[in-house]
Amino acid sequence: MKEKFCSFCGQDIFPEELSVACRLCLRHYHARCWEKTGGCTTWGCHGKPVLDQESEDYKRCPYCGEKILAFAVKCRYCRSLLKPGVDSPPPAPENPAGKSRKDPLLTLLLNLVFPGAGYMYLGKNCLGLIWFIIACVSWFLLRPLGFAAVFFWILYDSTRQAIRYSKNI
Repeated sequence: MKEKFCSFCGQDIFPEELSVACRLCLRHYHARCWEKTGGCTTWGCHGKPVLDQESEDYKRCPYCGEKILAFAVKCRYCRSLLKPGVDSPPPAPENPAGKSRKDPLLTLLLNLVFPGAGYMYLGKNCLGLIWFIIACVSWFLLRPLGFAAVFFWILYDSTRQAIRYSKNI
């Protein structure tokens, strides 16, 4: 599958642009990036050019600290968008609603101790109580096999909802 971004500068490669692929590692580059570096820049690839000391053609990514091209608009390591002339990352966005991120691992652990407690941690108390009742009924009516199915669904679903909740903040 052809990559949609340059492995050196991180910018998108459009179909009408001239691009080059390394014969050894099959990474794609803009033709100008390939010429500027003298070849492949993938770590461990034998097509990697020898780069001199830190020069003014390079800068450090303000997010991950890796060495990148001075004209790059996206870091090739952490994939963060860069703004020209900005040397430090922007401040974290304010959270006006007062919502905090929910840890999926903690949600999973709470459900291991008490089925439905992970939903309660997410602020869904009614849903947590309903799943607790369903787990108890499945234990008495269906025994271990039915309880295991309900229990694993509770673990999976609450962890998935914690991840979704944290992404939407």
